[in-house]
Amino acid sequence: MKLRLFAPLLAAVVAAPLLLTGCGGSSDDGPGYVRLVNATASYASLDLYDNDVKASAAVASNAVGDYATIGAGSYTFYLKPAGSSTAVAAVAQSVSDGVHNTLVAYTTAGSLRTRYLSDNEAAPTSGTAKFRVFNTSYEAGNVDIYVTAPTDTLANATANALTIGGERFSTYGEITAGTYRIRVTAAGDKTDLRLDIPSVVLTDQQILTLVLTSTPGGVLVNGLLLNQQGSLQAQVNGYARVRLVAGASASGTVAATVNGVNLSSGTVSTGKPPAIGTYLQVPAGALTASVSINGTDVSPSGLSAAPGADLTLLVLGTAAAPQVSLISDDNSPALTSGYVKLRLVNGVNGLNSTLTLQANNGVLTKSSNIAFGAAAESTQVIGSTTASPTPLEVDSATSSSALYAANVALLTPGVYTLFMLGDAATPSAVLRLDR
Repeated sequence: MKLRLFAPLLAAVVAAPLLLTGCGGSSDDGPGYVRLVNATASYASLDLYDNDVKASAAVASNAVGDYATIGAGSYTFYLKPAGSSTAVAAVAQSVSDGVHNTLVAYTTAGSLRTRYLSDNEAAPTSGTAKFRVFNTSYEAGNVDIYVTAPTDTLANATANALTIGGERFSTYGEITAGTYRIRVTAAGDKTDLRLDIPSVVLTDQQILTLVLTSTPGGVLVNGLLLNQQGSLQAQVNGYARVRLVAGASASGTVAATVNGVNLSSGTVSTGKPPAIGTYLQVPAGALTASVSINGTDVSPSGLSAAPGADLTLLVLGTAAAPQVSLISDDNSPALTSGYVKLRLVNGVNGLNSTLTLQANNGVLTKSSNIAFGAAAESTQVIGSTTASPTPLEVDSATSSSALYAANVALLTPGVYTLFMLGDAATPSAVLRLDR
């Protein structure tokens, strides 16, 4: 097996700026060839226009369109939701005689972005394939990529690509043709698995790009296997991440299993570590949950997890009156440098009141009037240190005194949840660094 280490490449392709004005194109020379990859989850179908001419129609999410034959020259390529007259992106690029290009549209950091790829990489050595990685996901951060035999563990594996950051490429590397398993991990941590593609056949002379895209939870990634001047295969993550937060009344014992994965040791208790469990990967899709409080079954039904989602299974109340919620967690980092993300979860049994979170002596609007069993949407808050901490306060709508007040360090670029748990007489606050 021939494996090579691929270095990160900061400018492997031409970045495609998003514009709002067009530029004149020329179709007097050529032709060249351009196609669209819709690597977004937010646009079910996209049309590609070169200037005012529709070049490719209704390219579905996680799919690639056919090459459009376009005269050589300069163009503004417009992306529009299929059938719409409104452009959601405009990209100034050129088309050269006989040259193939792929425009990859993806979403990251809250916006639609593009990259204009050349599809004219030279063929690899006989008996090998060329392989590289394009990490489109700002949310996922730096990742390592391992290409191994299908049955190999990562214990002694050497990464093929190291520390590939958001919106960055690795260089191409050559790999002996054969069948492989591709795994993506957090940079420097083999145990933090972000994507597992169990079987990929690399053929002689193949030129392949693995495109990594963001997921709802912000940590796991999806994949697209894009062949130069060829097909595309979507590799949607088959897993979500779920954790258990046990907040049963009177420190009741909570146990939970989801899709066969034990989220607890069976002795998770309110106010006693680990009341807030760690994220574990479970098969995505419909969720079969087995939940108990003090040995009494309180299992919910009708739960599901989107591929790549991060979720909190919040168990509150008593066996006689349980409250079990599946909360969506957005663990993508703050978009603004120097800031963290912070939210409030209300898990105080018997309080019969909403809760409101203040930071830096001001109410966080998104964490205001949070009902029992609910979680707030995250708010960006300026980060702080131990030497200069952030004052936090949680107030109840029915009390004149704060349920919680403390000065805490909110270290950037952290994602935090402040859990209010326990019973009304003795509420307990746990500030959790989710990422």
